[in-house]
Amino acid sequence: MRYLSSEGTVQPVQFADNRHATDDVLEQYSMDRLAGPELAEFEEHLLLCEPCQDRLAREDRIRWRVRDGAAVLRPRPAVLWRLPKLAWAVGLVAAALVVFAGIQWPSLRRSTAPPAVILLRTTRGTENPTQAAATAGTPLTLALDLADLQQLSAYTLEIVDAGGHPAFHSYGSPQNNTLQITLTRGLAAGAYFVRVYTPAGELLREYALTVRG
Repeated sequence: MRYLSSEGTVQPVQFADNRHATDDVLEQYSMDRLAGPELAEFEEHLLLCEPCQDRLAREDRIRWRVRDGAAVLRPRPAVLWRLPKLAWAVGLVAAALVVFAGIQWPSLRRSTAPPAVILLRTTRGTENPTQAAATAGTPLTLALDLADLQQLSAYTLEIVDAGGHPAFHSYGSPQNNTLQITLTRGLAAGAYFVRVYTPAGELLREYALTVRG
């Protein structure tokens, strides 16, 4: 094994009693003067040799204490680069967690909350709808009573606000004479009409729904 001396000449790297690196080898390695195959061979030895690891650690501590020789005995680049990068990465993860906790977590809680079930009933036809109420911004399931309506395998459902502007549109199949539609995001506060149509677009029934803020 060889290393580059301070004069720029190639010198053999020696191990004391063929087991451990000499003090000179450890010093050269600590000063980043081992290179190429010699560096790889020494690091392979260092990986398995605990006594050499301890001696190298002592060598590094001594060099760090000699501040007036910093121009020659400079710290190893790996130490200088890894620590700032690690601190930067930790800071980035912490910022991401703050964003997740402040913004995403409330939305997750809303999405996992069980929907409120609102039963909508009305008299025959589209007149005299009964009033039903829900809470704004919360998931809700609308259970529409289809009693006395034309029996179909599927219906079209539409929700409009008090001005007639569409707020929701869907299709569904009834079960036990009831059509259920779930709105995972709920509705904004206001007055709404829930309308049931045939697949051909014929209005069958209208329900009134109030959403409180």
